[in-house]
Amino acid sequence: MGGKSFSGRLTLRIIGIMSLITIVSQFVMAVVSQIIIAKEVARHPELEQHPIDILLHSLPMQISLIIILLASIVVLFFVCRRVISRMASPVDRIESDLVLARKIQLGMLRTDFPPMLYALLNPAKRVGGDLYDFTIKDDQLYFAIGDVSGKGIAASLVMAITRVMLRFVVGSGLPLDETLRRINDEFSATNKTGMFVTLFVARIDLKTGHMDFCNAGHNPILVIPTDAEPYFLKCKTNIAVGMFEKFNYEAEKIDLKQGTRIIAYTDGVTEAEKADQSLYGNERLLEWSMTLKNNELIEKDVVERLYASVQTFAEGNPQNDDITIVSLRL
Repeated sequence: MGGKSFSGRLTLRIIGIMSLITIVSQFVMAVVSQIIIAKEVARHPELEQHPIDILLHSLPMQISLIIILLASIVVLFFVCRRVISRMASPVDRIESDLVLARKIQLGMLRTDFPPMLYALLNPAKRVGGDLYDFTIKDDQLYFAIGDVSGKGIAASLVMAITRVMLRFVVGSGLPLDETLRRINDEFSATNKTGMFVTLFVARIDLKTGHMDFCNAGHNPILVIPTDAEPYFLKCKTNIAVGMFEKFNYEAEKIDLKQGTRIIAYTDGVTEAEKADQSLYGNERLLEWSMTLKNNELIEKDVVERLYASVQTFAEGNPQNDDITIVSLRL
């Protein structure tokens, strides 16, 4: 939605219409006045040599005409105001609620980033279905990124529920495969909408670089080592959360060297498109990541550079999906 409210835009249109009606009314009044004067001259030829007398004879009719036109404009104005109040109030309330919902949703996300991590979430609509989360305890960094199918209000509700479940289950210290299994079973048992959530969850030992991870149908994570080319992390095939119950998720592990950077993202990045429907894609993302090799940028700059790269590629084409980017460096 634009910056102005529905009622504001409608009011401007009504003002434009009223202005046009006023101009037309003035033109009509001028024409009618000439007709009245001509009739007065025809009825009283002796007045032709006395213009002031003509005006005095026609004045009562002209005043009556002006009063009728002004009364019509005033009535039309109050009718329009009534229409605006009835049409705009519910729409403005909905728009106001969506603005508040966006603030609440974004307020749920952590923004107290540690030096080695930064994240950005930009919904395609007022609210969206992307999520990220992280926590550090005893030199263990846990982080997650997810994408709810669909967009808008329904996706934002599922996003909020998923984040709460993640926080609760991860806090119990369960292995990541068991974490996703429990979340999936709980979500699937009550999922009447057919919606699902792709998730990538990881736990990293900040001292050793050992990372346990589990990918539930999410985009491949981008790994940027200090001594090798960037690559997409290969993962075992696990279904997205919420598709059906009793699925046995498989967790994996990898040892990462200090200085390695990990970039997690949602498909709003790779599926960003131009007006000609060409996509940003994995290859372009991998190419872009080459610029980060042995780069000492802070994570905030990395995230903002990737987002800017996506925006530049789209060439002003409207964002058609939520975009979330998480960058962290060991």
